[in-house]
Amino acid sequence: MKIFKGILASPGIAIGKAYILNRFHVAVVCRNIGKDEAFLEVDRLNAAVEAVRKEMIKSARESVGNIPANMRDIFNPHIQILEDPTLIGHARQMVEKKLVNAEYALKETFDKFVQRFENIRDGYFKDRLHEIELVVNKLIRELMGAGVDDGLSKLNEPAVIFAHDLTPFDTAQMSAKYVLGFVTEAGGKTSHTGIIASSLNIPAVVGVPKILRSVETGDNVIVDAITGNVVIKPTDQQFQSYNQKRQHLLFLAKKMEKEAGKEARTRDGVLFRLTANIESPSDVPTAASHGAEGIGLYRTEFLFVRGNRLPDEEEQFNDYKKVAQLVAPYEAIIRTLDLGGDKMPGHMVEEPEANPALGLRAIRYCLDQPAVFRTQLRSILRASHYGRLRVMFPMVSSLEEFLRAKAMLERMKRELDKDGVPYDKNLKVGMMVETPSAALMVTQFAVNEVDFFSVGTNDLIQYLLAIDRTNQSVANLFEPLNPAVIRLLWNIIQSANRYKVPVSVCGKMSADPVYAYLLIGMGDIENLSMDSNSIPKLKGFLRDVSAEEARKHVLKVMEFDRVRDTKKYLTKNVTPMFSEGMFSELMAEDASGDA
Repeated sequence: MKIFKGILASPGIAIGKAYILNRFHVAVVCRNIGKDEAFLEVDRLNAAVEAVRKEMIKSARESVGNIPANMRDIFNPHIQILEDPTLIGHARQMVEKKLVNAEYALKETFDKFVQRFENIRDGYFKDRLHEIELVVNKLIRELMGAGVDDGLSKLNEPAVIFAHDLTPFDTAQMSAKYVLGFVTEAGGKTSHTGIIASSLNIPAVVGVPKILRSVETGDNVIVDAITGNVVIKPTDQQFQSYNQKRQHLLFLAKKMEKEAGKEARTRDGVLFRLTANIESPSDVPTAASHGAEGIGLYRTEFLFVRGNRLPDEEEQFNDYKKVAQLVAPYEAIIRTLDLGGDKMPGHMVEEPEANPALGLRAIRYCLDQPAVFRTQLRSILRASHYGRLRVMFPMVSSLEEFLRAKAMLERMKRELDKDGVPYDKNLKVGMMVETPSAALMVTQFAVNEVDFFSVGTNDLIQYLLAIDRTNQSVANLFEPLNPAVIRLLWNIIQSANRYKVPVSVCGKMSADPVYAYLLIGMGDIENLSMDSNSIPKLKGFLRDVSAEEARKHVLKVMEFDRVRDTKKYLTKNVTPMFSEGMFSELMAEDASGDA
């Protein structure tokens, strides 16, 4: 029996047999070819590129039902690599100039990419190299006739998946009914594996170093995604104990789901509205069944990444109209396009950016591409006639950006008035607060016709702390309880309250009971928006606590200058309030002795 410690990514307990997802590579040898064979070898390379591209597109389409909609755009960077002339172009040139076989040329070209970037520690470049490696390996397997790396498609019975890392292509191939849990060596708090697992309600522990050396397919395992422990070959006593815990947790989860329709009213009578984050109209019924009182964030990006062209006005209008009708009598907040940099689908890319997180993203992209933006704004306005909608601009960093975006919306209103097309003339217009500059200027935004704020904690923390949350080297520094984060959130909420502008919070902090408790103690919050699965538990938690007491704890927390002092205080004073079945990242850290 061995116990490993990792990072809690999606809470719960999984018990079953291990299934190891092996990433094996075929051996590549250099084969010299004649000059008259070079064009045939290039044709073979082109055919492999097209075959792999079709396979990837097929996987993306088949991902519906296996992978959350907001994760499906992760397929696009891999497909874009095949369409990028740099990698394939260099390999073709090597075939023609050095007269070598295509698979060897590919391997050598990739190795040169690695050498060029091996001293760059930036997380974005490391992620790109990982994506390029995945594509190169697929191409080499295709060229050598090794067959498709079918990964999880072989899984035909319930098992706990162990892997170094999981890609969208892995999850697209799996049958979710057979996956009991995930354990990966790579990944952090906000890794793709964790997001996928949480959306599918599957227990997951990530960031477990070298665990693949100690587990084999068929081993009995336990994934304790509450404390972050992974038990290999548990004793009979451990098995019985964890099985009882798992059954009890399942019972409590069902009980909470039955009570999901109740209000989230605190013991001292403060009412909070919990709303859902969605990616498509098909997510609305699920959100409603989990007790969501509206849609706090509709990510419209999925409309733009699921095909090979831009959606026209009618497509977008019908999509937003459907959301407005399905969410009634509640309202939905439609976030305008938040794409840019490495999140861009191939048909929208003009030139790659060296640092896309700080580049032409979200509202910047929309203002730079007014035709795309105008079409979306017209669609939202038209749909607002059929239900209660709001519109929200993402990644705003200056007052000028907001005013330019709002001016474009007003222009679309005038066009619709001229055409006699109905829309909600009182449509509320808000913005995301997810850049430090916007957070510091909340007062100025409040007096310049912003109808509401929505704080996007994921990006706000990333930009405030200068941490790439997808970079495993620094992912542990992505800390919601950093004193700077707490103070900035307090200032945002207090400033919005002072000018009576409604403020909501969406992001991972909204769904975690400890963080949500601090948020409700910071002032008047219109709603907390999160993934649907988190709503029933958080509703139950809020009904057990006092908003006034939360405020006292927040004031105390703001006295601390170090994260560890904040965690000690919350572990002692807040987590004891939790009822059974309630989890927090902080509880997992406390169990490891790190708090």
